[in-house]
Amino acid sequence: MLLALLFACRNDAPQEAVTWSLTDAPYTALQAAWRPLPPSDDVRAAIAADDLVVTDLEGMLAAGLGVALDAGQPWQEHAELAPGFTPGDPDRRRSLLYAWQAADPQLIDEESPIRMEAFTSLYRPQGHLTVQVFEAHVRTAQRLSDLSGRPFDLALFAGDLTDGSQLNEGRWFLDTLAGGIIDPDSGADDDPVAGAGNDFNDPFISDGLSAPWYAVIGNHETQYNGGFGPIDEALLDAAVGGEVVDSDLYANGFRDGATPTAEVVSEGTTPADPDRVPLGLVDWLDLLASAEGQPSGHGLTADDVAAGRGWFSDWPLDGAPIRLIALNTVNPTGDVGVGSQGWMDEAQHAWLLDELTDADRLGELVIVMSHHRVQDFTGGSPVSGEQVAEALASSPSVVLQVTGHGHQNHASVYPESLADAERGYWQLMLASTIDFPMQSRVLELVDEGNGYLTIYATNLGHNATEDSLAHLGRQLAAAAMSFGGLHSSADVAAWWEEDRLSQNLALRLPLTEAQQLALAAYDWPTRVESEQTLLALDAP
Repeated sequence: MLLALLFACRNDAPQEAVTWSLTDAPYTALQAAWRPLPPSDDVRAAIAADDLVVTDLEGMLAAGLGVALDAGQPWQEHAELAPGFTPGDPDRRRSLLYAWQAADPQLIDEESPIRMEAFTSLYRPQGHLTVQVFEAHVRTAQRLSDLSGRPFDLALFAGDLTDGSQLNEGRWFLDTLAGGIIDPDSGADDDPVAGAGNDFNDPFISDGLSAPWYAVIGNHETQYNGGFGPIDEALLDAAVGGEVVDSDLYANGFRDGATPTAEVVSEGTTPADPDRVPLGLVDWLDLLASAEGQPSGHGLTADDVAAGRGWFSDWPLDGAPIRLIALNTVNPTGDVGVGSQGWMDEAQHAWLLDELTDADRLGELVIVMSHHRVQDFTGGSPVSGEQVAEALASSPSVVLQVTGHGHQNHASVYPESLADAERGYWQLMLASTIDFPMQSRVLELVDEGNGYLTIYATNLGHNATEDSLAHLGRQLAAAAMSFGGLHSSADVAAWWEEDRLSQNLALRLPLTEAQQLALAAYDWPTRVESEQTLLALDAP
């Protein structure tokens, strides 16, 4: 009934692509945050008895699962790396970088014959709404950029851009950033609820993102469902066909695009589509490097693409001493069981050490982006996660590493033992936009003018209105947490309180003398957007 009411509220929309709305008041997690509603005892019992299952979309929401809007929380200050921190003189403070970050959009073509939708532990009730959810995040970020004293300097995407590595999923990601009409349908032209702008297969309009952007690849770009082995010729053929893949390892299946709730089909056929072809590493790099928008190549050169490297460095602000280092931490072996974990070879490690040496020499600030955290590396990696952490912590240039992969917010300082540490850096894992809490993040680096640096990390949920498909996706993602499957929690309320500890952060670090000299030679904005724009927003 709840889903039917949502669809019905837009049934009189014109027969054309629609623009989904945002709330009247923009907000971040400083003002408000959506929390998951934990199951009641009766609902827990119904789940345990299989009387309520994760594929029953209407039943989950009718049972009271979903979300509620809570008050926001202030930045939590962390001075572990700067015990002597003092705020700078307002007249001397400068904003060095103002950016938006998202991770793990994992856009899904739920009608693909190589999906695992019948594998209950991998099933996502919100999976058919990932494109609408990601577009709502992009629209939310663009609105904040437009409202700020200056636009975002750049955007960062920390991997797993798609869920199934398919070309059409990659195009949905890139087209959302470029702007225009997005048609999230595949195979046949489905319209499960008659009318425009009222179901998950209807085309809609993306306004796009104006900021320059960079992206790294994740395990879902190059491996079957992110870790079920490499994508071989048999899977390539099956993906563009119509027959559901048969497997002895898992229950396969797709979701029917002709039904209002995208019901699971575990056998039979789905309309074929040549754009469902999964891409290899070189194809992915070529797709990203040739994408619209700035900078040209998005950090990748033609040589990077041809060599299948997937790692690069760039200076996002022309002439400024800030270096972005993007790592490729995807395991190329694709071994089942460890293929989803982090990995680095000796060649990339040597390149990373050279980049850090050069940045140290120039007194630069370094931001590292990777899909995996250092603690997410497999034991079989030629270069261990500990070696990567040691390289980053040993460089006085490195201030921040941003990652995805874990689908939750987590902040950690490296080295973990600070007793003898003279330097260190912050590692921030960001929640995904596919799973709850469906958050992205605004980052701002502020030179305090007194030898210290502040990194503001401000989380935000998408600002889509409550009558939208993106908000329905958020409700279903929160409801799914109670079912013991992917990214579930035995205690939803406790999980939420833990996750909030790594939302909205003010991270303090010391600047080296070389960094202070390099920063002094550049003309920086004086307005701190986190304080003067984000903090000043009204609660919804």
